Amino acid sequence: MNYFWPLNPPVNPNANGHYFSNNLSFWNLLKKSDLITQPVKRELSGDEEVSLKQDINYKKAVFGITDLIHDKVETNSSKVSVERNRILRILEIIDKRPTKVLCLIHSKVAIAFQHEGFIKRNPNYGLVGEYKTTLIYEVPFHNSSIGEKDRYYSLLKKNLCKYGQS
Repeated sequence: MNYFWPLNPPVNPNANGHYFSNNLSFWNLLKKSDLITQPVKRELSGDEEVSLKQDINYKKAVFGITDLIHDKVETNSSKVSVERNRILRILEIIDKRPTKVLCLIHSKVAIAFQHEGFIKRNPNYGLVGEYKTTLIYEVPFHNSSIGEKDRYYSLLKKNLCKYGQS
């Protein structure tokens, strides 16, 4: 299993029950970096195509998606705070489900992991740490203003190959 771990569900995806369903930008980024081999055509089908079916995933890799703060719906991330128990919940999930790669998607998520001593964000993005046998990556949020976002997602794919994590 490889997990993408964003901060919290925004209003629209929470209401329709589909991750990253405001638009196709996240799925397009996965396609551009070759983490998926075919484009996702509809916003509401991306999480099913990538997480449930895996037919379009690079080497049929298993990708899970879940939120750090799964029970607070908020579009404005400045209104979201991360408590230590949220990080511990993630680690419990990783302990129960063997996870090859944990991919942190939001600076608040990565900062919380750094604050708890699990990663070092220097430099930000790319391989930033390890928990037991799980590699921890940080990538920019798909709709952030960070340039070259696809480069970081491509690096993730490259390292999945390098470490035999697919």
